Amino acid sequence: MQFEIIPTKQFEDDLRYYLKKKKFKHILEDVDDIVKELEKGNLLGDAIPGLVFDDNETVKVRIANTDTRVGKSNGYRMIYYVVKNDYEIYLLTIYYKKEDNKIPSNKEIEALVKEYCL
Repeated sequence: MQFEIIPTKQFEDDLRYYLKKKKFKHILEDVDDIVKELEKGNLLGDAIPGLVFDDNETVKVRIANTDTRVGKSNGYRMIYYVVKNDYEIYLLTIYYKKEDNKIPSNKEIEALVKEYCL
């Protein structure tokens, strides 16, 4: 089954933030590979414990940053929310692991889910 991908305003703002920086010039291509898999229903990543609402999961997936060539472990993290019954995936936020000030807490992620998905 094909999933509809819905980028949130927060996700789009995060992408714009990274696109302004030289070391993230291929972020769109890096993210696009993952989005294509999500559209096919291949739900990549790991569910975030404690962030399940009505049997719908909040998931964190690791994405390699091809500009820095450091692999997934030191790349991006994309947080998305899966509404299984409606075949929808909300792209909530994306951040670079090495930027501590951009890493959202579970409380912040929960607020994004409530704002955009519920």
